[in-house]
Amino acid sequence: MSAPLRRVLACVCALILALQLVGASFHDHDLSEQLSDCVSCQIASHSTADLPAASPQLLALFLVISYVLARLPRPAPVVLRRYLIPSRQAPPRH
Repeated sequence: MSAPLRRVLACVCALILALQLVGASFHDHDLSEQLSDCVSCQIASHSTADLPAASPQLLALFLVISYVLARLPRPAPVVLRRYLIPSRQAPPRH
């Protein structure tokens, strides 16, 4: 991915996050209203609280594997020597 495209993608993500924060800060309605009519309340009610907690052993194993994989050396790309030598600039001799 090119650098300008990466920069545009980062700006779009930051703009979406800012829009979410502004929308959440101005979220206001009476308690007597139906919460099922409010999209923000529906999204907030679907939290991950009903999921079972991961065991500490599984989490520790995941962290160890992640650390080991991050520390593995990555192979460097092979660059052939002929690409490092510039082409001749002089005109050919007759």
